[in-house]
Amino acid sequence: MVAKVWLVDDDLSVRESLGFLLKTLEYDVADFADLAAFEAATQAQEPLRGCLLLDVRMPGISGLSWLAEQGDRHPLLPVIIMTGHGTIDACRRAFRQGAFEFYTKPLDIEPLLETIHLAFNESEQRAERWQSQQGLQARFAQLSARETEVMQLMIAGQTSKEIARDLSLSPRTVEAHRAAVFAKLELNNLAQLIHAWQQLNQV
Repeated sequence: MVAKVWLVDDDLSVRESLGFLLKTLEYDVADFADLAAFEAATQAQEPLRGCLLLDVRMPGISGLSWLAEQGDRHPLLPVIIMTGHGTIDACRRAFRQGAFEFYTKPLDIEPLLETIHLAFNESEQRAERWQSQQGLQARFAQLSARETEVMQLMIAGQTSKEIARDLSLSPRTVEAHRAAVFAKLELNNLAQLIHAWQQLNQV
């Protein structure tokens, strides 16, 4: 999906003025009056990229409540909070919930534009990590149940003889499973396997 600025603010003047400015700078902009409209328009799409400019006080769910409850649904999308009711507590809460940046209205345009640029870069980095994660998941999914058992014991540091004993297999069968694990995962050695497993399970 093409990266874009997703702008959610119930203030029409903000959407029009900020949207116009961003479009003159050749950003692809999609704007919404509330989060319900944003979710309805994006729920069937691939993971969103770019950045989300999000107001706090709006009809329905507030920006901060949505960030806490639904923000994880858009892991590639840095969220920039904009509010006319900025407080230290709200700022702290926003960052605890994963906000990329926090601005109070009226907006200072130059810092905001710089932050949008940085957010796009962050989104691209997240997308690269996400795509790598998806590739890893697909390769690990190719392993049979027995190959997965063997792999987990390999990662735990067991030798082929120990694996054969624990799984009641012949050493030759274990070696065949080991070879299949490396082939399906496109890896060459145990160190690479451990690294790939850590990447797959990173939080």
